[in-house]
Amino acid sequence: MAFNVIFKELAQIEVAEAWQWYQQPDIQMGDAFLFELERTSSFLASNPYLYPKVEQDLRRAHLNRFPYTLFYVVDGDTVNVLSCFHQHRDPKSRDDLL
Repeated sequence: MAFNVIFKELAQIEVAEAWQWYQQPDIQMGDAFLFELERTSSFLASNPYLYPKVEQDLRRAHLNRFPYTLFYVVDGDTVNVLSCFHQHRDPKSRDDLL
């Protein structure tokens, strides 16, 4: 069964900000970032329970090559990505996700 992966508003904003950062002329890794995001999203769609719970029903999936983590919850056949969290941010700032 394939799950639907939906990026909530906060996650969409964080993805856009990360893409803008990596798309800078001196970095030019925006496409690589989006490719890794899509790769991880496809894993979530095929098996969202693969990744560990961090608290209550909140799970996390780390992106390879980039310092970002997708925080998400599974609701029926939908994976709701709540945040594309930069791993160098204060972990307490994600307390409002649930």
